[in-house]
Amino acid sequence: MTSKRVWIALLLALAGLMVLAACGEPGAAASGLPTLAPTITPIPPATPTDIPAPDPIQLPEVDWDEVEHFRAAMRPAFAGDIDAFVNRNRYYIEASLVFENGVAIVRGAERVRYTNHSADTLAEVVFRLYPNLPALGGRMVIYRAEVDGAPVEPGLSERESVLVLKLADPLEPGESVEVVLEFSVTAERGMNASYGAFGFQQNVFSGPEWYPMLSVYDEGSGWWMDRPTPDGDAVYSESGLYEIFLTVPEDFVVVMSGTELESFPAGDGEMTYHYVSGPMRDSLLVAGPEFGRLTEMVDDITVNVYYWPGDEVGAEEVLQITVDSMRIFNEQFGPYPHAEVDVAETFNFTGIEYPGIVIIADGNWERGNQFMEVTTAHEIAHQWWYGLVGNNQVSQPWLDESLTSYSEYVYARGVYGEKRADEWENGHRDTYNYYRGTGAPDLKLDLPVNAYVDNNYAMIIYRKGPLFFAELEQILGREQFFEALRLYYERHRYEVVRSRDVLEAFEDATGAELDAIFYLWVGEFPGLDPSVIEAQAQQAD
Repeated sequence: MTSKRVWIALLLALAGLMVLAACGEPGAAASGLPTLAPTITPIPPATPTDIPAPDPIQLPEVDWDEVEHFRAAMRPAFAGDIDAFVNRNRYYIEASLVFENGVAIVRGAERVRYTNHSADTLAEVVFRLYPNLPALGGRMVIYRAEVDGAPVEPGLSERESVLVLKLADPLEPGESVEVVLEFSVTAERGMNASYGAFGFQQNVFSGPEWYPMLSVYDEGSGWWMDRPTPDGDAVYSESGLYEIFLTVPEDFVVVMSGTELESFPAGDGEMTYHYVSGPMRDSLLVAGPEFGRLTEMVDDITVNVYYWPGDEVGAEEVLQITVDSMRIFNEQFGPYPHAEVDVAETFNFTGIEYPGIVIIADGNWERGNQFMEVTTAHEIAHQWWYGLVGNNQVSQPWLDESLTSYSEYVYARGVYGEKRADEWENGHRDTYNYYRGTGAPDLKLDLPVNAYVDNNYAMIIYRKGPLFFAELEQILGREQFFEALRLYYERHRYEVVRSRDVLEAFEDATGAELDAIFYLWVGEFPGLDPSVIEAQAQQAD
């Protein structure tokens, strides 16, 4: 995610310099850096008033063994990946979206099958209600909860962002449980929270995590129930398969993670859209009545760009940036497995990533906007780093954000050549060196978001982080570096990684001993050679 707060922090750290993002195009200033996009004053979140409880939704039974229809969401060469997710997180959702009296309202129900893949016996299953986080500013209400057909009392905590369902019978390793939840999500018109990720503006609803979402169970620490800081990304999740039926007014355009299988009239001036996904760790919903669309193919991947009225010229450039990014990252990182990727113009501050979709700020949606270019390339790179190779974005943000920021250099090299890529990298180096020259703490990379204060998060994760990967490339040589990166991607596609997984992939691919450089930049983490830690400690003494 390229957030407004991150860019403002970078601007403050530069003090006298005018620009932040290491981005440029022919004719740019000698520094190779573009001007910062205009800042936007956020609209404070507002909790909508109560809405009437919806009529009960009677969900059909789901044959969890049937996965053939999910293959439509994958490139043909990757359709077989679906088979590994028969017994992983599974979602069947029926919902509707309407705009009523100045409020965007989602009413829905979901049938979720969770399988215990840990070695522990579980006494509960935990969901996250992300819209209830203060940073998002919406409201999610649970009306009914069932576990294996029996009603249960929902347990809510962390400002109603954690939903705990106690199990009548312990869930042994390898066993599954089926949960039914009925819910609503609301956002008042004008609300625009969490960098503009969640809200209702300009007749557009943008709803990340718009449904109750399974949390992650980690052996040794239990279910993830932390309340994320407003800075950085809030979501920690595992990949699963989604099947969604969404009903909207017939003039609405729907943009959703995954692939549309069909659409059909639902009566009363409404349409229902049927979506399925490949293995994805989240689902974004963007909808409204006034989107245009441009489409192009990259290999056998469909690229869709959705734009607001009057912004077709900007959309043409976004489409080209997206196509170039997909082509370059497919070649350098490994093939993208899903059948499509979408980009949508919304009211967010800069750009934010979701599986299969990125959203780009309307304020930057214009031809020649260099900030739009680097933001789009950055968010598309997130399709690999977080979307496909996942991590806990709250406790280890460097694993996706730093590698994604490094990917900006890869994009620049592929589009403009070595000179431009060097300019982008040197721009990051200039901002990081300025930061260090102020006497601010030069923190390690492997820290949670809340360990960074002031502008430290921006400088360490978005500037020091990509420079670490550039240093690895210099040490190993470009060919070996990308062999290691492709091995890392291939090993961990659809999974959740920790810092040791990066180290192991790079060492296994190259035969190099890299513990010392990882310790120097990343810090101490499980899997690091203890002798390196001891040697560094002795050297420090």
